[in-house]
Amino acid sequence: MRPPFILLIAVLAVTTAGCDTLFGSKQDETTEEIFEEGRTPPGFVDEVSYVPLNPFFEQGANGQPLDAPQDVYVGYDRFLYVVGEAGLHVLDRAGRPQTFVDEAAGQPLRDPHAVIQDRRLRLYVAARRDTTIDGMDWNLPVVYQFADVTTGSPRVTDIIWHPFDDNSRTPRTEENPTTALQDEAVEFTGIAVRANNRLYVSRRGPVNDEQFINPQNAILTFAPDSVGRLENTQALPLSPTRPSLRSAVHPSDVLTFVQPPQRPSYSNDEFLMAQSPAPGEQLTYAVLSIVPTETPEGRTIYEANTDFLQAALNPDGGQGFLYEENKFENPSDLGFAADGSGYIYVLDAGTDSLFTFTSNGIEGVSPPPGSDAIAPAPASFGGTGDGATQFNDPQGVTYFDEIVYVADTGNDRIARFRLNTDFE
Repeated sequence: MRPPFILLIAVLAVTTAGCDTLFGSKQDETTEEIFEEGRTPPGFVDEVSYVPLNPFFEQGANGQPLDAPQDVYVGYDRFLYVVGEAGLHVLDRAGRPQTFVDEAAGQPLRDPHAVIQDRRLRLYVAARRDTTIDGMDWNLPVVYQFADVTTGSPRVTDIIWHPFDDNSRTPRTEENPTTALQDEAVEFTGIAVRANNRLYVSRRGPVNDEQFINPQNAILTFAPDSVGRLENTQALPLSPTRPSLRSAVHPSDVLTFVQPPQRPSYSNDEFLMAQSPAPGEQLTYAVLSIVPTETPEGRTIYEANTDFLQAALNPDGGQGFLYEENKFENPSDLGFAADGSGYIYVLDAGTDSLFTFTSNGIEGVSPPPGSDAIAPAPASFGGTGDGATQFNDPQGVTYFDEIVYVADTGNDRIARFRLNTDFE
């Protein structure tokens, strides 16, 4: 019998000589990630789990370390968009810098905290902008529409600006910001693109008395007007103060299922919304699914998705549910896998955790091949810290091509994860 170390040397020699043939070039991104997975510390991989892909991205497109990244998104053009304290970073999916934007329409790009791309490759960034009205300075929430970002010549082509673009502000004297309505305390928290490239924008603020204006807690719709500029067409009829299955209580994000890659059509106009509780409180249902439905009279009504609730009423269906009571402490962002998996991701800054759900609202992912399990396999993870599967106040999540990206804000990094079953 040959000594074991001789057999090991022989195996290594064959593997090294033939790895390009068997696995593809070592320069291939997927191959490199597989090799990195092999360096994952022991104990991370369960039967089904998300594996950290090293290295995490810690360098911005400005050549400096990332500083508190707030959101991350992989666009239809396959570039990675990150917004943080310094501005907008454009990276390729290997983390290499492409473009950096720190200016918007003659002002610094202030406090960018949400980013998304529509199907026409226009980029939207939620941020803040300064103005002066009647001698008073204001810092107000905006959503910038950018074009030509990846060409190196980014330009702002439209601005959604609170309160000027809030069509509920009537009479016209209420169009300008006021201290009485605490307009500087208002935030645009999330942006979602519909199949026709119209937008949902989540907004939150302290004034929600419906006697004077539409509540500041709202999901707003925007569509192009006759000259192509975005116009506020509606504030959806969702309760701004009373938590229910049809509420918008301090919304922190809004998400549609219209996500990269491109496809000929999208049939689902349903959207998800994350809500944030008041300090010291917890919402029974912090993430909601709302379904727009056409009535025979031609009106659109917005109904709760009771399918998720029905799934949660069957405890044998899984080990956790999207509509499980008190499931989340403070959900900060939502993501969706627009491939065959259809996974829904909920990032909870309150527990520093990433939750994964099936398209039916059951926590977990598909069982591994050959498994006898019927219910989804749990795959949520996290906890406070700076370890490879820990987070510190995470604020953004996105998915593309089997990889989950997390804006791990407190750790100044973009973390990347992949299911261990996707390596097989």
